[in-house]
Amino acid sequence: MSVQRVVSPSALVLATVLLLPGLDAVPAVAQSAAQNDGFVPVTDAMLQNPSPDDWLMWRRTLNGWGYSPLDQIDRDNVGELQMVWTRALASGAQEGTPLAYGGTLYMPNPNEVVQAIDAVTGDLKWEYRRDIPDDVAEVMGGLTENNRNIAIYGSYIIDTSNDDYIYALDVNTGELAWEEQIFDYHVHPARHSSGPIIANGKAISGRSCRPRAGPVSCVILAHDPRTGKELWRTRLIPRPGEPGDETWGGVPYEERMHVGSWMVPSFDPELNLVPDARHPGGPS
Repeated sequence: MSVQRVVSPSALVLATVLLLPGLDAVPAVAQSAAQNDGFVPVTDAMLQNPSPDDWLMWRRTLNGWGYSPLDQIDRDNVGELQMVWTRALASGAQEGTPLAYGGTLYMPNPNEVVQAIDAVTGDLKWEYRRDIPDDVAEVMGGLTENNRNIAIYGSYIIDTSNDDYIYALDVNTGELAWEEQIFDYHVHPARHSSGPIIANGKAISGRSCRPRAGPVSCVILAHDPRTGKELWRTRLIPRPGEPGDETWGGVPYEERMHVGSWMVPSFDPELNLVPDARHPGGPS
């Protein structure tokens, strides 16, 4: 695994920031934190009640609304937006949403690349390129480029990878802090097109369970975001005799498939529940 300070010149996707004339590029709180180089670790309380100045997860809030309360840009002035900087991202299928915190954008790129970008200038602070084995795309059966989201907790950026690991990066340097294997991708090739969310101090992640991966790969996991230790693993396909087995109409356990949890989950802190959409089961 490597951390680099440059972006490939062959990158095809651009990150673009727009600004209204007369407005600050980032809120004063974010500017102050960036200028003082005093990174404030992200807590569960911050994630469950995020500042309007920050975008700390995929859809900003744990309920997945994707709504910003900021009101400087409205229907009357949106036409005055001007581009202030743009930079290339890694090549591939781009579905990523950046996190915004303390004057920095943390951007998930295609093909297991994560970047930290100065939100004011667009300058690259650090870039992490994971060394993915050459046979991953073939073993997974394709569709291994995209990554929708990453998570931030404490002083770590946390993501899942298509070589079937969950890992954390130091938020200041981009260096690998820890990694934990979820599956041997040669045995159970479970694809990760989304990263985790943080729910009450746990990194919750789902995955796409392909037919060749077997029913055991259809799982949702919780890891300790500070150490990477696996805390629990919940199977989405019941074994014979378990609750829900009767819904499979007698399909042999080994042939049950496709109950993937590949979309980013949400979290209800009051109920302590993680709602997660699942792909319909197969064969169908």
